[in-house]
Amino acid sequence: MRSGFKQIESSMSAMSSEMRSSVAALATNMAERNKPQWQALGVALTFCTILGGLAYWPINAATTDLKSAVVTISEKMVTQKEMEWRTQRGAEDRARSEAAVKEIRDDQVPRKELDRVWANYDQRFQDQQRQIDEVKTAQGSVYGQRDIILDLRERLDRVERLRHSPGS
Repeated sequence: MRSGFKQIESSMSAMSSEMRSSVAALATNMAERNKPQWQALGVALTFCTILGGLAYWPINAATTDLKSAVVTISEKMVTQKEMEWRTQRGAEDRARSEAAVKEIRDDQVPRKELDRVWANYDQRFQDQQRQIDEVKTAQGSVYGQRDIILDLRERLDRVERLRHSPGS
């Protein structure tokens, strides 16, 4: 019986030491599993960094483009005060132009009146030309050109004689 108990005791000892070694191995295994995997974390962190950079890069480029566009727009834009000033200036210019046009229109003579005045001038010119023609005709009917020349020659001879005469 003693040998049976000794055998049970030795088997129990073997089993308990096997059990202890299994539990120790299991504990070690579990400790390794719970231990952070720095290499895996490094790879994951690198992957996340790359993804973040790829996502940030177009946003940064778009933001830079947007900033330059805003600067360009702000350089070329017209402020509200300047627009109000330009509007007032335009209204003043328009009022001056309208006043000048009104003044010109007021000073203008209507076309019909001008036509009437010009017709009167034409009538006067025609009357004067008619009178000149009548004088020429009257002179031509009384004296001919030959008579006028002879008359002028006779007068010239008389003036020369008076000039050379001894009594003068």
